[in-house]
Amino acid sequence: MALLRTLLGILVISLAIVLGAFFSLQNTIPVPLDLLFVQLSERALALWLLMFLAVGCVLGLLAALGITLQQRSRNALLRRQNAKLELEVDKLRRFGLTDSD
Repeated sequence: MALLRTLLGILVISLAIVLGAFFSLQNTIPVPLDLLFVQLSERALALWLLMFLAVGCVLGLLAALGITLQQRSRNALLRRQNAKLELEVDKLRRFGLTDSD
């Protein structure tokens, strides 16, 4: 299963590189980029688009990482609470208490 996942990952990355190369070959028009306070030099349209796509992917991954870490810490807290409650239930069972008492 790990081999299949690795091969699929390599295939997807290779496909993205090939599509990016074709995209950059088709969009070679130099375009200046004017951001409100900064004007950047002329570069190929494909370069600007691919750079901003990469920045967007990285920002998305960072946002997902934050959410994932938050969920993992919450899960760890819930596991600790569950373990404490299981110990309490075991103690009550040892004393002979049941739900009907």
